Amino acid sequence: MPDSCHFDLLDVSALQDPCSGRIVHLYSMVARCLSCEVIFKAQEGAGFVSNAAARVLRCPTGCGEQSLKAATLRQWTPNAA
Repeated sequence: MPDSCHFDLLDVSALQDPCSGRIVHLYSMVARCLSCEVIFKAQEGAGFVSNAAARVLRCPTGCGEQSLKAATLRQWTPNAA
């Protein structure tokens, strides 16, 4: 399914393997929906779901969803203020 919405990731909380950087467990993400501007915290089953290929982040207002591949989350860094 194609992405129906896009998000800015503001924070990612994850347990990563220190050697490979692979995400072992994704605890939560804080994101801003670029359609409706709502900022929300997403957790597994409440804002995002995991499948074999990606995490699917969903806007709580129903705007849409976006697939985030593991590499995108692994390489995420906070923007400097």
